[in-house]
Amino acid sequence: MPRDLPGMYWDEEKRRYFPLSSRPAGTPAAAPALRPTLSKERAAEPSPRISRKRRLQQRDLYSPPPSGTYLEHGFKRLNGLYALNAFRESTVNPRSRRYRHDIQMSHLSTAVESHLSDSGPLPLNFGESITALCAKSKVDAEGGNLWIGDRAGWLHTMNTSIPDHSWREFTLGTEITSITSSGPITLATSLGSPARVLVKREQTLGHWLLRELPVNMCNDVRCGQVSDNTVVVGGRNGAVCFMDAERDEYLRLRCNSDVFSLASQDRHLLYLGLRSGVIERWDLRQPHPGPDVMVNMTAKSKLRGGAPVQHLRTIHGYGLLVETMRGDLEVHDLRYRKGETPLLQLPGHVSSYEHKLGLAIDSHENFVFAGGGDSRLRAWSLRTGQALHSETDATVVPQHSKAGPFQQKYPHPMSALELITDEEKTYLWMASDKYLHKVELGPRGILC
Repeated sequence: MPRDLPGMYWDEEKRRYFPLSSRPAGTPAAAPALRPTLSKERAAEPSPRISRKRRLQQRDLYSPPPSGTYLEHGFKRLNGLYALNAFRESTVNPRSRRYRHDIQMSHLSTAVESHLSDSGPLPLNFGESITALCAKSKVDAEGGNLWIGDRAGWLHTMNTSIPDHSWREFTLGTEITSITSSGPITLATSLGSPARVLVKREQTLGHWLLRELPVNMCNDVRCGQVSDNTVVVGGRNGAVCFMDAERDEYLRLRCNSDVFSLASQDRHLLYLGLRSGVIERWDLRQPHPGPDVMVNMTAKSKLRGGAPVQHLRTIHGYGLLVETMRGDLEVHDLRYRKGETPLLQLPGHVSSYEHKLGLAIDSHENFVFAGGGDSRLRAWSLRTGQALHSETDATVVPQHSKAGPFQQKYPHPMSALELITDEEKTYLWMASDKYLHKVELGPRGILC
C-alpha cells in the first residue's frame, strides 16, 4: 500500500504522487497508511539512547562546571573512561571536540613533576639564573633539542632525554633576553650595551651570524622574533626589522615607549607590546609604515597601575594573547576592534613588576601555561578559558615532594617555560632562578 505523504495524494491510475491542491473534485481520499503499534510493555520501556543521555547528563558531561576550576568542582569524577565513551557516542563535530578537550583537561590536571631521570636527580642546577628557553625544531647531531640562555650571556644546548648532557654553544656577553626559532632559523638576543643579535641556521653546522647593534640603532633589547627569514628585535623606544636575517638592510620602527614584547601575523603584520601598555600594529608591506593602536591596556576601566605588555602571541589565526605586569592575561580579537574589551579572559594570573615571567603555548594552541609572581604554575584552556589549577593556598614544598606542579609553590618565580615532546611523552620544562624543572604532562599527543 502506498505511503501517506503530507500534502500529497496517490493516483492509483497514474501510479504516482500529486499535490493535494491538484486533486480532481469528487476523488476519494486515500485511506491512511497503517502503522505498527507497540505493545504497552514495550512502549513503557525507555529508549536506550535517551536513557544513556540522561545518565551522561547526571555526570555533568554535557555542560561545563558553572564556575571555578576543574579541580574545585571535582573534575576527577570525569575520568578517562566516561569521557572516552561519550566521545565515541558523539556524532556532532562540536560535541566531539568538547569531549576530546575534556579528556585532555582530565589528564593534564593530574600532571606530575619528575624528580629523577636516567642520568640523575632533577631539578638541574645550571649555576646561573636561566632567562630563556626554546625548543629546537630539529634535534642536532649530538642530540640537543633545547636552547637555554642565562643571565651571564651564555647560550647552552641540552639533550632533554639526558638532562645532564648540556654544553655551552656561544656567549653574547650580556644577559640573554629571548630565544625564538622559526623553521631552521634560531634567534637569540642580549640586553646590551651594546646589544647583540645571534642568528643560527640548522643547515649550516658551526656557522653563526653575530650582529652588534649600535646604540643609536637599538639598545636595551628585551625581545626578539623570527618569522620565516624576517628578524625583528625590540628595545628602547622602538624596534629594528631585518627583512632578511643574513643581510644588513633594516627598517627602524620608532615608538613612544620601550618595546617589551613582539608577535607576528602572516609575516607582514607585526604587533609591538610597549612599556606604556599600548599594543601597536605595524604593516611591513607599506613603504613608510606607521603604527595603528590596537589596545591600550593601561586605559582599561576599574584597573589601576601601569600595564607593561610582557608577552604577545597570535593564536587561532584571529586572537592575540596578552600578558601584562599588572596581571592581565586575556585574548583580544584581531578581526574586530572592541577597544579594551577582551574576547576571552583567563582569571587568576599573578604577575610581578620585578621578574619577567615565563609563558608557553602548545603547538595546537589549546592550552597556555604561565608562571606567576607568587612562584606558582598555572594553566588555562585557550578554547574555554577554564583553569587547570586550583586556587587553594599553596605552600613551599620540599624537594622531591609528591605534590603536583599546580598545587605547589616553588622557591623562585618561573622565568621561562617550554614544551618538549619526545617519542612517548610530553613534558613542560620550567626555569626557576638557576634550576631547571621537568613536569610530565602526559602521553605524546595529549595537547593535540
